[in-house]
Amino acid sequence: MWTTSIRPGRKLINDPYQLHRNALAPLLPGATDATLEAACAAAHDLGVQAFTTFLIAQGLGPLWDARLESHADQQLLCGDSKSRLHACRLHSTGNYLLQRHSLVQAKTILDVAGVRNVVTKGGHVREVFYAEPALRPAQDIDILIHPDDRVTAIRAFQEKGFEFQGVIENIAQDCSLLKGNTAIDLHWDILRPGRTRQPIVEELLDGRVDYGSHWGMSHGATLFLMLVHPVFRKYSTTPYASLVRLVDLAKVLQQCPESAVQARHLLHTTGMTTAGWITATWLHLLTRDPRAQSLAATLRPGRLRQRYLYSWLATDRSTRLLHHPALIQWGFTLLAHDRLTDAIRALRQAWRCKRAATATLETIQKQVSCNPVADV
Repeated sequence: MWTTSIRPGRKLINDPYQLHRNALAPLLPGATDATLEAACAAAHDLGVQAFTTFLIAQGLGPLWDARLESHADQQLLCGDSKSRLHACRLHSTGNYLLQRHSLVQAKTILDVAGVRNVVTKGGHVREVFYAEPALRPAQDIDILIHPDDRVTAIRAFQEKGFEFQGVIENIAQDCSLLKGNTAIDLHWDILRPGRTRQPIVEELLDGRVDYGSHWGMSHGATLFLMLVHPVFRKYSTTPYASLVRLVDLAKVLQQCPESAVQARHLLHTTGMTTAGWITATWLHLLTRDPRAQSLAATLRPGRLRQRYLYSWLATDRSTRLLHHPALIQWGFTLLAHDRLTDAIRALRQAWRCKRAATATLETIQKQVSCNPVADV
């Protein structure tokens, strides 16, 4: 086991996260009107227009608009900023109505085809953990299936007018299905194959729950994916890892504290406890959420690696190296694996997937090119 942690709570002279903390504070469980007022006062100090742009880019615009609407003082932010946030909320609501219809349709399509599936990420979390789901934007609908079912699933969507779109860089684990304004990302692994110590999709599908509009994972499995995915796919602190994901995480920890038990089991099974520690620590760093701190304490790696990775988070090194992804991968994501053997396995499998990507895409294209009659 690698033994490589700065102790959380150490202050930095130059804080790169002032915007992040003020953006999140009024949206967290337990936030009060005083919290919102303080965040708005800080927004004026930081620049209201820049702050509003940041909120929208981070997927927090609709949530902020609803929060401001509930406050007695309607002048907390200037009129232009409020208008932009409200327009963002209206746009999000329109998208949600379309996606909700597609969510139900996707469940029917896959159930009829006999394909076990679960909706993941924002499309699932907002339906289960948000009182008003439309306030939580989602770019697309993410659906996880067993890898053996990928051709059956793609053909089932094609028969309903969806167009298959595969990208060489991601074809080892997912593809897209497009129809009009609807985008479905169909996954047959949670990350690139080889990232996890053993295949995990079967276990996630075995524990699925019928939420009415869709099949979803258990709360523990949902928490597991929320802890792991941003580390390897979004590099944790970069603009790609929108802050609305941390609102999701805070809600799950607050509403379903028992979910941590199953999440820890899955993290240990897959060799991802360090990745889970990174995300829990990131949430605590920005919000001081005691639940995040408690979870991180059960997942922490060895002292040296903990110190190194915390320094990486605290200085936002991933964003500073965003144009040098190889440096992030070697300096950050490889160390998010629990053991050296896990990192070596991930490197080997990445090399194999890259070599086989073109052939994999061509094979899938041939298998699904039966040109089914579209049901439009």
